[in-house]
Amino acid sequence: MTIDISRPHIGRIYDYVLGGTQNYEADRRAAEAMVALMPSYPRWARINRSFLAIVGRRWAEAKITSVLDLGSGLPTQGHFNEQLAHARILFSDFDPLTVAQAQHLLAYTPDMAYANVDLRDPDAVIAQAADFFGADPPRAVGGIGVMYFITDDEIRALMKALHAYCRPGTEMALSFHHMPPGTDLTEINRAIEEGQKHARINFFLRTPEHMAELIRPWRLTVHKPLLEWLDPAYKPAPPPVADASDPFAPLILVGAFAAR
Repeated sequence: MTIDISRPHIGRIYDYVLGGTQNYEADRRAAEAMVALMPSYPRWARINRSFLAIVGRRWAEAKITSVLDLGSGLPTQGHFNEQLAHARILFSDFDPLTVAQAQHLLAYTPDMAYANVDLRDPDAVIAQAADFFGADPPRAVGGIGVMYFITDDEIRALMKALHAYCRPGTEMALSFHHMPPGTDLTEINRAIEEGQKHARINFFLRTPEHMAELIRPWRLTVHKPLLEWLDPAYKPAPPPVADASDPFAPLILVGAFAAR
Protein backbone atom coordinates (compact mmCIF):
# COMPACT_ATOMS: atom_id res chain seq x y z
CA MET A 1 0.00 0.00 0.00
CA THR A 2 1.54 3.32 -1.11
CA ILE A 3 1.04 6.25 1.27
CA ASP A 4 1.66 9.73 -0.18
CA ILE A 5 0.62 12.72 1.95
CA SER A 6 1.81 15.16 -0.74
CA ARG A 7 -1.17 14.35 -2.94
CA PRO A 8 -4.54 15.87 -2.03
CA HIS A 9 -7.57 13.61 -1.78
CA ILE A 10 -11.18 14.74 -2.05
CA GLY A 11 -12.20 12.90 1.12
CA ARG A 12 -9.64 14.82 3.20
CA ILE A 13 -10.43 18.07 1.36
CA TYR A 14 -14.04 17.44 2.33
CA ASP A 15 -13.01 16.79 5.93
CA TYR A 16 -11.13 20.09 6.00
CA VAL A 17 -13.98 22.23 4.66
CA LEU A 18 -16.30 20.56 7.18
CA GLY A 19 -13.97 21.70 9.97
CA GLY A 20 -12.28 18.36 10.58
CA THR A 21 -8.66 17.62 11.46
CA GLN A 22 -8.04 14.41 9.47
CA ASN A 23 -6.23 16.18 6.63
CA TYR A 24 -2.77 17.23 5.50
CA GLU A 25 -1.12 20.34 4.08
CA ALA A 26 -1.69 19.24 0.47
CA ASP A 27 -5.40 18.76 1.22
CA ARG A 28 -5.67 22.16 2.89
CA ARG A 29 -3.95 23.92 0.00
CA ALA A 30 -6.23 22.21 -2.51
CA ALA A 31 -9.29 23.03 -0.40
CA GLU A 32 -8.38 26.72 -0.17
CA ALA A 33 -7.80 26.85 -3.93
CA MET A 34 -11.20 25.27 -4.55
CA VAL A 35 -12.91 27.69 -2.15
CA ALA A 36 -11.28 30.58 -4.02
CA LEU A 37 -12.81 29.24 -7.24
CA MET A 38 -16.20 28.47 -5.71
CA PRO A 39 -16.82 30.18 -2.35
CA SER A 40 -20.08 28.25 -1.89
CA TYR A 41 -18.21 24.91 -1.72
CA PRO A 42 -18.01 24.69 2.12
CA ARG A 43 -21.71 25.54 2.38
CA TRP A 44 -22.66 22.79 -0.08
CA ALA A 45 -20.33 20.34 1.69
CA ARG A 46 -22.12 20.96 4.99
CA ILE A 47 -25.54 20.61 3.37
CA ASN A 48 -24.47 17.37 1.69
CA ARG A 49 -23.25 15.98 5.02
CA SER A 50 -26.57 17.01 6.60
CA PHE A 51 -28.35 14.92 3.97
CA LEU A 52 -26.13 11.96 4.85
CA ALA A 53 -27.27 12.33 8.46
CA ILE A 54 -30.91 12.39 7.32
CA VAL A 55 -30.33 9.18 5.37
CA GLY A 56 -28.67 7.57 8.39
CA ARG A 57 -31.63 8.43 10.61
CA ARG A 58 -34.08 7.20 7.97
CA TRP A 59 -32.31 3.84 7.81
CA ALA A 60 -32.02 3.62 11.60
CA GLU A 61 -35.78 4.19 11.91
CA ALA A 62 -36.36 1.52 9.24
CA LYS A 63 -34.19 -0.85 11.36
CA ILE A 64 -31.71 -1.38 8.52
CA THR A 65 -28.71 -3.11 10.00
CA SER A 66 -26.39 -3.57 7.02
CA VAL A 67 -25.05 -0.82 4.74
CA LEU A 68 -22.55 -0.71 1.89
CA ASP A 69 -21.21 2.83 1.52
CA LEU A 70 -19.53 3.86 -1.73
CA GLY A 71 -16.69 6.37 -1.90
CA SER A 72 -17.01 7.10 1.79
CA GLY A 73 -14.18 9.49 2.50
CA LEU A 74 -13.41 9.68 6.22
CA PRO A 75 -15.96 8.38 8.78
CA THR A 76 -16.00 11.67 10.67
CA GLN A 77 -18.31 14.68 11.02
CA GLY A 78 -21.54 12.72 11.55
CA HIS A 79 -20.98 9.89 9.05
CA PHE A 80 -22.98 6.64 9.03
CA ASN A 81 -20.91 5.15 11.85
CA GLU A 82 -22.50 7.75 14.13
CA GLN A 83 -26.02 7.66 12.68
CA LEU A 84 -26.11 3.85 12.45
CA ALA A 85 -23.92 2.93 15.40
CA HIS A 86 -25.32 -0.61 15.71
CA ALA A 87 -25.32 -1.53 12.02
CA ARG A 88 -22.83 -3.57 10.02
CA ILE A 89 -21.26 -1.07 7.62
CA LEU A 90 -18.66 -1.53 4.92
CA PHE A 91 -17.13 1.82 3.95
CA SER A 92 -14.96 2.17 0.85
CA ASP A 93 -12.44 4.42 -0.87
CA PHE A 94 -9.65 4.05 -3.43
CA ASP A 95 -7.04 6.22 -1.64
CA PRO A 96 -4.66 4.15 0.54
CA LEU A 97 -4.02 6.95 3.03
CA THR A 98 -7.73 7.64 3.50
CA VAL A 99 -8.31 3.92 4.02
CA ALA A 100 -5.50 3.68 6.59
CA GLN A 101 -6.82 6.72 8.48
CA ALA A 102 -10.38 5.41 8.37
CA GLN A 103 -9.40 1.94 9.55
CA HIS A 104 -7.69 3.57 12.53
CA LEU A 105 -10.82 5.60 13.31
CA LEU A 106 -12.97 2.44 13.12
CA ALA A 107 -10.55 0.24 15.07
CA TYR A 108 -12.94 -0.21 18.00
CA THR A 109 -16.08 -0.89 15.94
CA PRO A 110 -15.87 -4.59 15.04
CA ASP A 111 -19.07 -4.56 12.97
CA MET A 112 -17.67 -1.88 10.66
CA ALA A 113 -14.86 -2.19 8.13
CA TYR A 114 -13.21 -0.10 5.46
CA ALA A 115 -12.34 -1.49 2.02
CA ASN A 116 -9.61 -0.17 -0.24
CA VAL A 117 -11.47 -0.48 -3.53
CA ASP A 118 -12.07 1.64 -6.62
CA LEU A 119 -15.69 2.14 -7.68
CA ARG A 120 -14.51 1.99 -11.28
CA ASP A 121 -13.90 -1.73 -10.69
CA PRO A 122 -17.40 -3.10 -9.93
CA ASP A 123 -16.22 -6.69 -9.66
CA ALA A 124 -13.80 -5.71 -6.89
CA VAL A 125 -16.53 -3.74 -5.10
CA ILE A 126 -18.87 -6.75 -5.13
CA ALA A 127 -16.08 -9.12 -4.06
CA GLN A 128 -15.26 -6.94 -1.05
CA ALA A 129 -18.94 -6.61 -0.14
CA ALA A 130 -19.56 -10.34 -0.44
CA ASP A 131 -16.55 -11.07 1.75
CA PHE A 132 -17.80 -8.67 4.45
CA PHE A 133 -21.55 -9.37 4.39
CA GLY A 134 -21.40 -13.08 3.58
CA ALA A 135 -24.62 -14.70 2.43
CA ASP A 136 -26.80 -11.72 3.42
CA PRO A 137 -26.16 -8.72 1.13
CA PRO A 138 -26.58 -5.21 2.56
CA ARG A 139 -30.07 -3.80 2.87
CA ALA A 140 -28.99 -0.27 1.94
CA VAL A 141 -26.32 1.31 -0.28
CA GLY A 142 -24.89 4.81 0.17
CA GLY A 143 -23.80 6.78 -2.88
CA ILE A 144 -23.73 10.24 -1.32
CA GLY A 145 -21.09 12.74 -2.37
CA VAL A 146 -19.38 10.47 -4.88
CA MET A 147 -21.41 9.93 -8.07
CA TYR A 148 -20.34 13.27 -9.54
CA PHE A 149 -16.71 12.11 -9.57
CA ILE A 150 -17.14 9.15 -11.96
CA THR A 151 -18.15 8.94 -15.61
CA ASP A 152 -21.48 7.90 -17.08
CA ASP A 153 -20.13 4.55 -18.22
CA GLU A 154 -18.56 3.89 -14.81
CA ILE A 155 -21.87 4.60 -13.07
CA ARG A 156 -23.77 2.30 -15.46
CA ALA A 157 -21.35 -0.58 -14.88
CA LEU A 158 -21.37 -0.11 -11.09
CA MET A 159 -25.15 0.09 -10.86
CA LYS A 160 -25.71 -3.04 -12.92
CA ALA A 161 -23.27 -4.96 -10.74
CA LEU A 162 -24.87 -3.70 -7.52
CA HIS A 163 -28.37 -4.47 -8.81
CA ALA A 164 -27.34 -8.06 -9.56
CA TYR A 165 -25.74 -8.40 -6.11
CA CYS A 166 -28.39 -6.76 -3.90
CA ARG A 167 -31.77 -8.23 -3.03
CA PRO A 168 -35.18 -6.79 -3.92
CA GLY A 169 -36.18 -4.13 -1.44
CA THR A 170 -32.67 -2.71 -1.06
CA GLU A 171 -32.61 1.09 -0.98
CA MET A 172 -29.87 3.34 -2.33
CA ALA A 173 -29.27 6.97 -1.36
CA LEU A 174 -27.58 9.35 -3.81
CA SER A 175 -26.60 12.97 -4.15
CA PHE A 176 -25.68 14.74 -7.37
CA HIS A 177 -25.51 18.24 -8.89
CA HIS A 178 -27.03 20.07 -11.80
CA MET A 179 -27.52 23.63 -12.97
CA PRO A 180 -30.87 25.32 -13.69
CA PRO A 181 -31.92 25.22 -17.37
CA GLY A 182 -30.50 28.09 -19.37
CA THR A 183 -27.41 28.53 -17.20
CA ASP A 184 -24.33 29.73 -19.10
CA LEU A 185 -21.83 26.97 -18.46
CA THR A 186 -18.74 28.79 -19.76
CA GLU A 187 -17.44 29.98 -16.38
CA ILE A 188 -18.69 26.84 -14.67
CA ASN A 189 -16.70 24.60 -17.02
CA ARG A 190 -13.63 26.80 -16.48
CA ALA A 191 -14.00 26.49 -12.70
CA ILE A 192 -14.50 22.72 -12.97
CA GLU A 193 -11.32 22.43 -15.05
CA GLU A 194 -9.37 24.46 -12.48
CA GLY A 195 -10.85 22.46 -9.61
CA GLN A 196 -9.81 19.22 -11.29
CA LYS A 197 -6.20 20.44 -11.31
CA HIS A 198 -6.24 21.20 -7.58
CA ALA A 199 -8.17 18.17 -6.28
CA ARG A 200 -7.13 15.75 -9.05
CA ILE A 201 -10.69 14.59 -9.64
CA ASN A 202 -13.29 14.64 -12.37
CA PHE A 203 -16.55 16.48 -11.73
CA PHE A 204 -19.80 15.90 -13.62
CA LEU A 205 -23.12 17.74 -13.55
CA ARG A 206 -26.23 15.57 -14.08
CA THR A 207 -29.95 16.25 -14.06
CA PRO A 208 -32.34 13.90 -12.22
CA GLU A 209 -33.52 12.56 -15.58
CA HIS A 210 -29.95 11.78 -16.61
CA MET A 211 -29.17 10.16 -13.27
CA ALA A 212 -32.33 8.04 -13.44
CA GLU A 213 -31.14 6.69 -16.79
CA LEU A 214 -27.60 6.01 -15.54
CA ILE A 215 -28.59 3.98 -12.47
CA ARG A 216 -30.95 1.58 -14.26
CA PRO A 217 -32.07 -1.10 -13.50
CA TRP A 218 -32.35 0.66 -10.11
CA ARG A 219 -35.48 2.86 -9.99
CA LEU A 220 -35.13 6.46 -8.90
CA THR A 221 -38.08 6.76 -6.51
CA VAL A 222 -37.76 10.29 -5.12
CA HIS A 223 -35.49 13.27 -5.65
CA LYS A 224 -35.51 16.89 -4.56
CA PRO A 225 -33.02 19.67 -3.83
CA LEU A 226 -31.06 18.98 -0.67
CA LEU A 227 -32.35 22.11 1.02
CA GLU A 228 -35.86 20.66 0.79
CA TRP A 229 -34.76 17.57 2.73
CA LEU A 230 -33.52 19.64 5.63
CA ASP A 231 -35.47 20.74 8.66
CA PRO A 232 -36.94 24.22 7.99
CA ALA A 233 -35.10 25.46 11.07
CA TYR A 234 -31.75 24.54 9.51
CA LYS A 235 -29.85 27.68 8.49
CA PRO A 236 -26.95 26.78 6.21
CA ALA A 237 -24.04 29.17 6.52
CA PRO A 238 -23.49 31.59 3.65
CA PRO A 239 -20.38 31.29 1.47
CA PRO A 240 -17.30 32.53 3.36
CA VAL A 241 -16.80 35.31 0.80
CA ALA A 242 -20.32 36.59 0.32
CA ASP A 243 -19.54 39.14 -2.38
CA ALA A 244 -17.24 36.91 -4.46
CA SER A 245 -18.18 36.01 -7.99
CA ASP A 246 -19.07 32.33 -7.75
CA PRO A 247 -20.17 30.56 -10.93
CA PHE A 248 -21.56 27.76 -8.75
CA ALA A 249 -23.92 29.99 -6.79
CA PRO A 250 -27.01 28.67 -8.68
CA LEU A 251 -25.93 25.02 -8.31
CA ILE A 252 -28.75 22.64 -7.41
CA LEU A 253 -27.56 19.80 -5.18
CA VAL A 254 -30.04 16.94 -5.25
CA GLY A 255 -30.72 14.21 -2.70
CA ALA A 256 -32.39 11.08 -4.01
CA PHE A 257 -33.40 7.52 -3.21
CA ALA A 258 -33.52 4.56 -5.55
CA ALA A 259 -35.01 1.09 -5.13
CA ARG A 260 -33.83 -2.37 -6.16
